[in-house]
Amino acid sequence: MSTVEHLIETDLNRIPLVRRILEIMSEKGDAFTIRAFAARLGISREYLRLMTNGERPIAPAMLTKIAEGLGMTVVRLKQLDTVKQEQELQAFLKGKARTKVMIERAESIAFELVRLAQGATERAYSLKNLGRVQFLKQKYDDAHQTWLQALELAKSVYEKFEDTTLLHPITENLMISYCIRKEFSGAEEMLQHVERVAATNFKALGMIAYTRMRIQEMRGEIKLAREYAYRSLEYFQRTENSKQIGTAYINVAHFEFETGDYRASANALEQAMKYAEGFEDILVHVVKDYVKTLLKLREFESARSVIQTHENMAKDYPLYWGKLQIMKTVAFDDPSFADRLVQDGSANVQIRYFASKCLLEFYALKGNAEMALSYYEKVRIFSNTKSEFLEEVGF
Repeated sequence: MSTVEHLIETDLNRIPLVRRILEIMSEKGDAFTIRAFAARLGISREYLRLMTNGERPIAPAMLTKIAEGLGMTVVRLKQLDTVKQEQELQAFLKGKARTKVMIERAESIAFELVRLAQGATERAYSLKNLGRVQFLKQKYDDAHQTWLQALELAKSVYEKFEDTTLLHPITENLMISYCIRKEFSGAEEMLQHVERVAATNFKALGMIAYTRMRIQEMRGEIKLAREYAYRSLEYFQRTENSKQIGTAYINVAHFEFETGDYRASANALEQAMKYAEGFEDILVHVVKDYVKTLLKLREFESARSVIQTHENMAKDYPLYWGKLQIMKTVAFDDPSFADRLVQDGSANVQIRYFASKCLLEFYALKGNAEMALSYYEKVRIFSNTKSEFLEEVGF
């Protein structure tokens, strides 16, 4: 059993036109102050000030003039040229299926959007999404550096416009990457920064508690980590975001399992299943953990029911499906399910190892020494660890 990451999602980046003009002017430096740019456009300073304050509408002809003055087209200024690319990237980031080809395509789009971006908000947004794609590709160092660049831009947006739309998800994702890198001092700095600007933002507070949970887990402080898991759950419940609440319940269940309270773990997973409906990538994780916990409780009939209800869904997730087949051997007292995985040369090596270990234990408990020995040899081929398969890291 393991915890699940709370990666934060945001919608398409649409920047108010006046603000976008100001951001691009600021990015271009002293030659584009209100006074200097007004002179360049051949209009009065006051006229430009009223337009950039939103006190006077910008006529189409004037918008064209402003865009040309900024060295861009109206289409680029209004971000109309990147809509399809952003929609495709968002569909990938929010989608359930992520093939290798799709990931490569998403990375290509993300890099192109970074190249096209102008102004602090658009640059921060494009870097945030590039970091997410890099994270999904397990390029954790690249994602971390990308998010650090995005953070500086998001900070400037917050300072100028008091807008935390990008600041929160970027800092929250950085908290995760700091934990993965085990840079706890960096994570703590992020936590303190978010706490200063997120006193009433329950999603951000949930991420703070989640990050402290991960830090304590990595330090081996499991009971303290469990406390933060519950605190994170309390905050996420106040967001009414089903996916985040379901994920928080998974993390609570993980620490209850780690501390040996299998009944509390099962109860948390029952709740997680309610919130994970509609999010198959989360639900399949819940199902696997729930079956595992039911087996620990020796509630075999319930485990069989859960497996049969969700088995077809799990087929789209080979690793989870394989683990369910292994546990099916225990739940149904039938070695054929795990054995098929052992004999399948195309199956994941770790899954074949878990299946072999399951069957070693299965036949040892049955008193069939000959069969147990045959699977012991297979276990040795795949690994030399000595723990019970249900307690293996990664199962």
